[in-house]
Amino acid sequence: MSSVLREAGYGPDAIGSAMPRILRILEAEDVRIEMGRALSRKEHEYVRLQLELGLSVREVVAGLKK
Repeated sequence: MSSVLREAGYGPDAIGSAMPRILRILEAEDVRIEMGRALSRKEHEYVRLQLELGLSVREVVAGLKK
């Protein structure tokens, strides 16, 4: 991922600050795929918060299925 961003012209500072957000976006998409449907606004906010707290995709999906 870092090499792709470097090739796109981003510097180390931009990559370092953007990487965590990019990874959370990809993890949120993984949650949506695991759920097999679009998430509601409330579910999307829950997913965002849980991923920021450091939970794994598997843990977030389990929380949504309860």
